[in-house]
Amino acid sequence: MKEKCEETLLMIGKFRLVAAFVFALACVCMWGCGLFDEEATTAVDDVRTGGTMVAILDDSLAILKNSRGWEEHAESCDYNETCDKGTMNHGIFLVNYRSKQLPYWGDTAKGIYHIMNGLAYDSTIFFYNDENKFGFWKIRESIDVRGEMKWSKDCNGGKNIQNVRPWEKGNVLLEGAQNCPFAVLDTATGVVSKLEFTGEYAWLEGCDDIAYIDGDVVCLKALYDEKRYGIYEYGKDGLMDSLIWNDASWSIYTENVLEIRGNMFTIKHPTKMIDGKPNPLNGTFIHYLKPLGTPVLPVRMEYNNFVDSTGFSVGYSSEDLMVTK
Repeated sequence: MKEKCEETLLMIGKFRLVAAFVFALACVCMWGCGLFDEEATTAVDDVRTGGTMVAILDDSLAILKNSRGWEEHAESCDYNETCDKGTMNHGIFLVNYRSKQLPYWGDTAKGIYHIMNGLAYDSTIFFYNDENKFGFWKIRESIDVRGEMKWSKDCNGGKNIQNVRPWEKGNVLLEGAQNCPFAVLDTATGVVSKLEFTGEYAWLEGCDDIAYIDGDVVCLKALYDEKRYGIYEYGKDGLMDSLIWNDASWSIYTENVLEIRGNMFTIKHPTKMIDGKPNPLNGTFIHYLKPLGTPVLPVRMEYNNFVDSTGFSVGYSSEDLMVTK
């Protein structure tokens, strides 16, 4: 009888050991950093980031954004360098990119918002939050959180959106979502559907960038030629405008040479002319979108700085971007 009791106790001990191991393993799988009730803290940066470009409104005004960085800390994830981190307390600012001065307007918002590059419409930017809700933030107005984004089966966008553009009927064109290079967000219902280049939109096939500007769907295509380069602008009825430069060309391997940046667009010009001399427009320059054109005093972008033809550079640090609402 004594031996049977000892065997029973031994089996119970083994069961408890296995159960404890399984529970510990489950904790690691579910929470990653640390076991059980390991205490975690969140550190938030005291200093906000410098301004990064969201959209260009005209030949002197741009919308910049900034934020505070945050990082979660716990013993285990600190050791593995796997702690969660990101940005919060985002702000947007209306600035002059030709002459550095105080922002014309600026505001910040509590919480975490993913602000996309480009304009949703007018002077309004687009964002979504971690609850998959989208919203708009118009210059000189408060942040406006709308409803949930409801992705169609054709798209799996989530957090892969890269840029936004204005679209027909007050909707928003989303660029870069998984399986949907271009998708349309119905701002009334929140439904996101893939933009198919068929039927009435078949003519958009092959466009480098598209948007809805001043009542027209606009398609920009880069011109690759042996002795010239530039941009063609198409509407649904065909070619509307062009902007061409001679005696220089893009390599056929050069990609992403143009991008709509709100009411303006940028071109990544070739580095050299055909004769080997430097291209006077070497770099990424800001151009008028509709009609196509180049400002009399051109400005190029270098990271988040704006540089004019004399080499004068304008950039906005965290200290420069003040809330002025």
